[in-house]
Amino acid sequence: MHVYHAGGVIHTPVQNDFEIYENAYICVEEDGRVNGIYSVLPKSMMHFPVTDFGDQILIPAFTDGHIHSAQLPNAGLGYDMPFSKWLGELTYPSERRYREKEVYAAVNRQLIMDFWKYGIMHGAIMSSTDYGATENLFEQYLDSGMCALIGKMNSDLPAYGAAAESTEASIRETELLISKYANKNPCVNYALSPEFVPTCSDALMEFLGDAARKHQLPVITHAAEGTEDVEMVRKRFPQLQTYGNVLKHFGLFGGHPAAAVHYNMAEPEELRDMAELGVIYVQCPNSGMDMGTEKLMIMRKAMNYGVPCALGSDIAGGHTCNMFRVMVSAMQLSRITALYEPFEPLKTAEVFYMATKGGGKLFGKTGSFETGYFFDALVLDDGMISPFKAESLRERFERILYAADPACITLRFCKGKRIRAPKNRYTKN
Repeated sequence: MHVYHAGGVIHTPVQNDFEIYENAYICVEEDGRVNGIYSVLPKSMMHFPVTDFGDQILIPAFTDGHIHSAQLPNAGLGYDMPFSKWLGELTYPSERRYREKEVYAAVNRQLIMDFWKYGIMHGAIMSSTDYGATENLFEQYLDSGMCALIGKMNSDLPAYGAAAESTEASIRETELLISKYANKNPCVNYALSPEFVPTCSDALMEFLGDAARKHQLPVITHAAEGTEDVEMVRKRFPQLQTYGNVLKHFGLFGGHPAAAVHYNMAEPEELRDMAELGVIYVQCPNSGMDMGTEKLMIMRKAMNYGVPCALGSDIAGGHTCNMFRVMVSAMQLSRITALYEPFEPLKTAEVFYMATKGGGKLFGKTGSFETGYFFDALVLDDGMISPFKAESLRERFERILYAADPACITLRFCKGKRIRAPKNRYTKN
């Protein structure tokens, strides 16, 4: 048993409120799972050594629900361009460079370093269509001690001027990656990653749906981002009509874990289906503001339908994977949108839940300190943020959320183990 003491322990077992403990203990079993949170340490546990974090605050580690590894070098670039120009001049050239071993090894290493820096112990990562880049990302992650769902992006139809892979190559390489990495490691697993319906053939989607059911693998895909791709899907599948019906038809939703990213144009019928099937809705607020594409109040509507929700950075549609900034952007954008749409703005507890337990549902029991959940945690020192003392733990955390620098994160834990800073170079062949 490992026992940790902190000046404050904060988590969100439910999405609309914090559970806050002052001067509390967390006891963690040898398998890395939380035994319980205690204001007074039980006598049966007093003989275990205590690691004391002093007045620092303990929170669950973050989950980034969606990021493109190949796009990391483009973060912060081109947001004043039209979308098609941004794709043609930045996104697709970056994807091509990511096929080179020297490039993808360095980019993958930087992604892991950034996730560590920002306290993201779980990440859902869409790689490129390149087999070697995806394989390298798996190998580096397996060496990191952190958790990830990683998928080779599947895209065998051209759209927006992008060159497509062949259907045969997409299926063959995905099968190889599944055989090598799927369900083999408790921290790092394969996620089937169709780019989106307009760039995937019927044959490819049928294969991915079958693979999801056969191996019980998650599917993470972009869905209904805007009117253009929705119309493309309706013209191609007139008998199915909605984006969600197409994803269900090919087995990409239902019978296995799944997440839909963006889904700005979701109809009420689609939201009801997502709630029934347990499909996680991943909102990427920085991407919405940087690219002018995201509708934040869709998240409130999804929550009202009972859809599980998470947050993603969507690098490089978004400019940073700092989840503190992502949470703040979600609240700010929701408040602006609420000025002209009849929905309640997102609350602090809600966005924190989405960045921890909400996104953690893709991985299992993570993102909370409830009994039986893994001790995936961050230790925060808020003393450097402001010279003015907050009156309560809740106020301290609110200030952290809005003003924290990565330097405030003093320790990181994943599955009960302390995770030290990754080396800045990957040395395996």
